[in-house]
Amino acid sequence: MEWWKRLPRKVAAKVVSAGFGDFLSHLPLADRDRRLPVALAERWWDSTNSFHLPFGEMTLTPLDFTCITGVAVGGLPIPWDYNIRENTNYIKEQLGWVPAFASAGAIRVTDILSFYKDKAIDENDDVQLAHLTRAFFLHMLGRTLLSNTAETINLCCLPALEDVDRIGDYNWGGAGMATLYRFMSAVSRRLTKSLGGYSFVWEVWAYEILQLSPYKLKQDERDVLPTMWRWRSCNRANPQSPSTVEHFRRAIDTINPEDVNWLPFPAMALPSWYLKSKKLTATRLLLDGPMGRFYYLGERVIRQVYAGVCAKQPPHRPSDMYSTDTISGNRLHDVLHGLPIASLYPDPPPYATYDEFVRSRLMKPMTSSTLAPSGNDCVIHMCDQLPLSEATTPSLKHPINYPPWSVLCIQTDGSLEQEGIHRVGGDVIGLPLPCAVGDV
Repeated sequence: MEWWKRLPRKVAAKVVSAGFGDFLSHLPLADRDRRLPVALAERWWDSTNSFHLPFGEMTLTPLDFTCITGVAVGGLPIPWDYNIRENTNYIKEQLGWVPAFASAGAIRVTDILSFYKDKAIDENDDVQLAHLTRAFFLHMLGRTLLSNTAETINLCCLPALEDVDRIGDYNWGGAGMATLYRFMSAVSRRLTKSLGGYSFVWEVWAYEILQLSPYKLKQDERDVLPTMWRWRSCNRANPQSPSTVEHFRRAIDTINPEDVNWLPFPAMALPSWYLKSKKLTATRLLLDGPMGRFYYLGERVIRQVYAGVCAKQPPHRPSDMYSTDTISGNRLHDVLHGLPIASLYPDPPPYATYDEFVRSRLMKPMTSSTLAPSGNDCVIHMCDQLPLSEATTPSLKHPINYPPWSVLCIQTDGSLEQEGIHRVGGDVIGLPLPCAVGDV
């Protein structure tokens, strides 16, 4: 992001103090490989916000997200305001101008850059510097953590930028994770072909943890933080193996849990803001994004939380997982700040054995709702209230039919053959897998 390098010194200092210095200084070049995230999407279940692999569940955790990007998860809930498009005076006060699509509640990220391309900034004018700081954050978020296929940024996040000295107090990492979860769910349901959010995170996550990288790392960059930087400079021109979607699909289908990197960041002395994300990894956490709230269920991926030392049967997902807009009061406060996973295990557990859990999966349709403007009086906000630029945002009110997965299964003679796993929608509970899947 070239604009970052040209910011006035005072504005750059605000960005660094907000916790985005490492992120912007280590942004990789735009040479992302979309094929691996597409293969991962075939294993994503939006009923748990996790990948269902032959040996159980895994997902992107708060610690994973922070170590990959350098952006911390945790902090104050972002005060999203979905009615901000009706207040052009406020928009002009905060930005110094009214963008072309402000009446729709969004702004093109390219318009922000164009507006400031030839604009002279008086570095002694605090008002101009504040306008520039807010505009840069909108541009950066629209290009990375909160990006969408329309290349717009929703102005609903503008209240969190109002006090430029407190921007870093808000949970931008959680919003980035929520956006990744939202688009991964949409792709898994074939509602869009493109992943929004900072989708490079999915690629790095699979490289670091599932060990699926076809590229070579330089030896002197194995302990670099944030870890996305080392994959930016890896030898992508000479992959060790073919990197087609089919290749990654076969690799995912045959992952051996013994080869999973359950403790991907052991040799690093984590900075203080990383430790906050590490603590949240051992919780059930409600992620707050501009397109809705999405649970991170730490108790379902406990082997990631505790470095693969145990494989407890995860409990049922929260009963309010699809009605998070109705949460209020102390309950909302608790789940936004994380519920300790130690308090969430049922007795007895819902599954007799871990194998039974792996073979029994639930896929119910999502509701079409987004985060309410206020964290107290929560109401449903349908997707048609979002800007037209968010046309890729899924509106999931009806069950959807899916094509079956093709999974490599070990046969009695030791050979591998493809077997179909039928994905289910509606209120159908349970997904019986082919008998050989447990042996993959």
